[in-house]
Amino acid sequence: MAVIFMKETKIGMKVAYKIGILFAVTALLIIGLGQMVTPFGIPFTVCVLIIFAMFMVMVSYIIKNSFSLPIFDIIKAIENNAVNKDLEIRAFDKNSEMFDIAAAISNIIERNNRANQKINQRKIIEMDTVHQISKAMSARLSLEEVLRMIIDLATSVLDAKYASLMLIEEESNELTIRVSNGLSPEIMKKVRIKVGSGIAGTVAYEGKPYLSTDIENDPRFKKNSNPKFETKSFICVPVKLGDKVIGVLNINDKKNHEIFNDEDLHLLTILANQAAITIENSRLYQQAEKKVEELEMLFSASKVMSSILDVNILLRQVLETCIHIVFSKAGMIMLFNPDSMQFEIKTCHGPIDMRCAYEFRIDSDSELCERLASELNAVLIGNIDENIDLADLTNYLKFKVKEIICVPLHTKQKVTGMMLVISDSSQNNFVSSDLSILSALSTQAAVVIENAKLYESMKDQFLSTIRVATNALEFKDAYTSGHSERVTEFAVLLSKEMNLAQEDIENIRQASILHDIGKIGISETILTKKGRLTDEEFATIKLHPSIGDSIVEPMALNPAVRAGIRNHHERWDGRGYPDGLAGEKIPFSARIIALADAFDAMTSNRPYRDAMAMEKVYSEFIKCAGGQFDPKLAEIFVNMLKRMDAKSLTSQNSPGSLTAEPINNIENIPQQQSASTPASK
Repeated sequence: MAVIFMKETKIGMKVAYKIGILFAVTALLIIGLGQMVTPFGIPFTVCVLIIFAMFMVMVSYIIKNSFSLPIFDIIKAIENNAVNKDLEIRAFDKNSEMFDIAAAISNIIERNNRANQKINQRKIIEMDTVHQISKAMSARLSLEEVLRMIIDLATSVLDAKYASLMLIEEESNELTIRVSNGLSPEIMKKVRIKVGSGIAGTVAYEGKPYLSTDIENDPRFKKNSNPKFETKSFICVPVKLGDKVIGVLNINDKKNHEIFNDEDLHLLTILANQAAITIENSRLYQQAEKKVEELEMLFSASKVMSSILDVNILLRQVLETCIHIVFSKAGMIMLFNPDSMQFEIKTCHGPIDMRCAYEFRIDSDSELCERLASELNAVLIGNIDENIDLADLTNYLKFKVKEIICVPLHTKQKVTGMMLVISDSSQNNFVSSDLSILSALSTQAAVVIENAKLYESMKDQFLSTIRVATNALEFKDAYTSGHSERVTEFAVLLSKEMNLAQEDIENIRQASILHDIGKIGISETILTKKGRLTDEEFATIKLHPSIGDSIVEPMALNPAVRAGIRNHHERWDGRGYPDGLAGEKIPFSARIIALADAFDAMTSNRPYRDAMAMEKVYSEFIKCAGGQFDPKLAEIFVNMLKRMDAKSLTSQNSPGSLTAEPINNIENIPQQQSASTPASK
């Protein structure tokens, strides 16, 4: 620069010398002739102005020939890359000082262009980086997709061989690798750095970036948990959201074996700052989505629960819903028994030994129960073996337990039960949102369970009242006394013979008890008539199934129960009443009750005939199979009866007091056939 300045000074001195001579001559003329008048009468003042104008023209000429034209030619030569070639430039030769100056200026311009180009290129990279992250912010990507995009971008723009993005786990206050390039899955899974420990932990704690050109000699560097650094060059920058550090971004080893510099640090810091906003937006979006999903699940579960009035079915539904929501392995619901002062298992789901339901108990004054009663919120139990109330539970579980969420079922600040949701060792840890949604769901479940209990209590009272009325009606006729009990007994026996579900058996039991409740609306004269009924009287009798259906309608019984009451006099051939249904269209529960009802009628004494012998009963069922009765059910029923002692069946005219062991294998009958799914009309 000094040489250039000197050359520029010489040019200025030459030009100034020429201009100075002209200025001096002009000044003398002005001073000497200022007071004179020309022979033509023109004042010399005007002449001075004319001379000054001529002076300015001469100055312009000197500048043009001494400076301007050469510079123009120099610039043109520079533009044509001809400065260093043997080209003639007007008014200068190759060895002139102006040519040297031009070469120096050319070098300066070239260096400036290269510097500006590098700066512009870096700015373009920065702008593109910000643009890429901004696109991710508006793309509603998942958190994992956002993290992958960030790490790929960092690796690309900085030409790094290794890169990793670590986030802070708030519960443990540790940094874990969420995504990386160049690191093995083993390292990603193994590395956990406490905030404040090591380089990454220190950056996360202090919130300041770190650049090293000799990382392996840094005392904070842990060689046992990091890959070998080829260039020893490393950058770690905090991922900050405002003043809060949520993670760190690490890169090391440039692929071209250069070392990272301050410009790289600046670029990675920009990327990390933008990444923090994108990560937080993705987290918030996922949290909002999860919240909506939880609310939808709660709403759906609430609708399902509120529509179930059977306590046992309701408990199973609640448990299965909760297990599904938090992706757990197994679970159970325990209700408080005031007689034993213990919580006892009412339903369970998953790989659990069934002995657990009969043997495992939790005392109401236990530490766990007291904690649930005081907090009234879900409690997470991590180390099961050290929990005195739950340690024995592991003896009944067919998997290794990882965690258990204990959820109180409470109404009016009183714990009436608890739900245990269990995960195994292969599953992820439960998170706080799991506890929140289970607490919310259990609060609703507890209310619904109490309502179901109240309903069942009222239903039992109502059924007892109707049963008393039915018994009173039957008591008036010695021939039909105990009829409903005997029908119930054999309908249940046939249901067990077919290995029906307990829910279906219970529906058939209730329908059998109430199957003749409609006779309350039939004249006692007709019911107790000793002779055969007239057509008109029989038409009246045929009304009792529909009357019975109307009586139980306000009870909101299971559809299978009402179907059994209404349709137990339908015939397989369609000639029955009250709806004239045929074949598979007759509800399954009604087909079973029809067999039990006919059996009691044939084996009971009537005013117009004596009870039939068992062989006659068998032949009647076989003869009427496919006409009056479902042929497959009739065959099963007869085979069951034949296994029972014929003398016991007919002794004292009370066959309903007998029991039979159910057969495990029944040909031609689906093992899972349901009595609660009658065919449509």
